[in-house]
Amino acid sequence: MELYYILALPPIFAMVAASNVLSLSVLHWADRLTACAVFGCILSLGAHFVPAEPLRLNYFMVDAFSLWMLFIIGLLYMAFAWTSKAYLERDTNIRYGYLRRFTHLEGRFYALSHLFVWTMMLVVTVDSLGLMWVTIEATTLVSALLVAFKFTRTSLEAAWKYVMVCTVGICLALLGTIIVYYGQLQALGDTAPLNWEFLSEHAVMLDPDVAKMAFCFLFVGYGTKIGLAPMHAWLPDAHSEAPALTSGLLSGALCICALYVLLRATAVLMPAVGIDFISNMYIYFGLFTIALAVPFVVVQRDVKRMLAYSSMENFGLLAAGFGLFMPLAAEASLLHMFNHALVKYMLFYTAGTIMETYATKNMMRIHGMMQQAPRTAMFWLLGIVGILGMPPMGVFFSKFFIIASFFENNHPYLGIMALLFLAGMLFGILYHAMRMLGGRPSRKSAGELLGRLDMTVLIIMLAGSGLISAFAYEIPYVGTILTAAAQIVLGGVH
Repeated sequence: MELYYILALPPIFAMVAASNVLSLSVLHWADRLTACAVFGCILSLGAHFVPAEPLRLNYFMVDAFSLWMLFIIGLLYMAFAWTSKAYLERDTNIRYGYLRRFTHLEGRFYALSHLFVWTMMLVVTVDSLGLMWVTIEATTLVSALLVAFKFTRTSLEAAWKYVMVCTVGICLALLGTIIVYYGQLQALGDTAPLNWEFLSEHAVMLDPDVAKMAFCFLFVGYGTKIGLAPMHAWLPDAHSEAPALTSGLLSGALCICALYVLLRATAVLMPAVGIDFISNMYIYFGLFTIALAVPFVVVQRDVKRMLAYSSMENFGLLAAGFGLFMPLAAEASLLHMFNHALVKYMLFYTAGTIMETYATKNMMRIHGMMQQAPRTAMFWLLGIVGILGMPPMGVFFSKFFIIASFFENNHPYLGIMALLFLAGMLFGILYHAMRMLGGRPSRKSAGELLGRLDMTVLIIMLAGSGLISAFAYEIPYVGTILTAAAQIVLGGVH
């Protein structure tokens, strides 16, 4: 029953918000109540969930992997709901905000954002590889409108690039899905077409050549949506030009939804393709993505583009971690999905605040934040320390165990290479962040913009990431679901 509420409430609120029948104050509270109700249903679903007995409802299925993804998306949904009011009011009041120039856009922004979250929840709950492709395409269409929401020349250009590049990738993924269906018809007949569970049970019967061709198309197609190099061109532009709240959802939830679909397809195709080929694709493209992000971070000037390249680093690490196909790496990578989502949302929100405070997104023009906006500076520093994986932040634990898995899996040279790339990202990001915090102020600041509610939400997100990472297997339900989700990702590999 909870699943029906989870999938019904966001589109209902979106229709109400788009109609502009509610006053702004009621709209803000309805936004929060909707997100709280959805997240409460996710927690209720998890409380009586049995990993060995997935929930099945018509075209929907929730197993441990789906539930873990729902938990991450639900947390970001809550964070969005409780920070959106302050963000929108700030943008309306400052003289250079886009909401000040266009009236009555709050309802439209809420409607698109809730539809965006809804499409991501559909991605992780449908039970068919074909429906997963449809819902991934739906996320592209809705999020493109959010990327272009400011309706400036640069935002429209970013949205166009996002749609074009991702559509090419999604078309390749569609071709891969069609080849999977052809392989299923050839080996298994037309029973339960593209049903994930059915294909997983009979995957070994698929033709190896057909399966390998399908995997290549799926990897390139969904890899484009994830932001893996060299198919990453859309990611820095989209993250930079979208509203800060949307950037947090794009980086924290959308890209890992595409990774979720790719992992589902991999579990189906791996028995026929073979683990070595798939592992090499994941590891080498993952490490290549991190390596390519390093020089762009070092020379970066745009604060949100810097965070976008940081997202590339983390998605590359996730791909490499999953590509090792061992329990420790899979569980650490799932935990890293969670940590990255929370910390990166916090960073994008704080970056949006900084851009509004200084009326620029050029990091070279921002100095002396510690003097002018100490509260904002503190959260910026905490977020930077968190995303770079410094102890005792949650990202430290997940990154540490992913890197440790390289050495445990007899890939010491790849582990050392990954460490060197991560060190390059650390020095590049830390250099820019410390320049912003220190020095003599060169521009007039608008003052502190983070309110008590903003700070409370950001503290909860940062603390939650650290506590769940440190005590994941001691917290009720979390450790069990994490272990079961890792087994699904591994697809029988131990």
